[in-house]
Amino acid sequence: MNENSNPTSDEAKEALASIKTMESAGYRRAVPERWFGAGIATLIGSMFGIYALEDPYPYIVFPIIGLGLLIVATREKVGAYAREFPAAKPSRWILVLFGVAMISVFFGTIFIRRAYDLYWVPIVVGLVVGLVVFLLSESERRSYLAKAGGGQAK
Repeated sequence: MNENSNPTSDEAKEALASIKTMESAGYRRAVPERWFGAGIATLIGSMFGIYALEDPYPYIVFPIIGLGLLIVATREKVGAYAREFPAAKPSRWILVLFGVAMISVFFGTIFIRRAYDLYWVPIVVGLVVGLVVFLLSESERRSYLAKAGGGQAK
């Protein structure tokens, strides 16, 4: 027979407070530092900017490899990674639409560069996209800090 005793209300409150503290510590640990967002934004912006070159294809591999290395290095350094995916359907659709918009802007930039021989368009678009990615990264970082109870990132 199982003999389970029901916890008292004080024990339950303590357990819930402990869980909240642990969850908050996990969020604080998983929050990437500001340089991570800046690095991601720089690499994504440079992927756009590389198309200002006449033959960008040998060089496009560098930002792609850089993204992978930056993500892996950050995960290894921090030891944790926040795996939250938008739970609400509208948030998922916004994420999908953002991805489609980024791909459309990317191919539109390449088209304008090739069709009108405007080498500066990919550079300007790369700067704008990099800034947008950095601002979104900062927004997400602040969201995780708020979930962690306003603490500072590790």
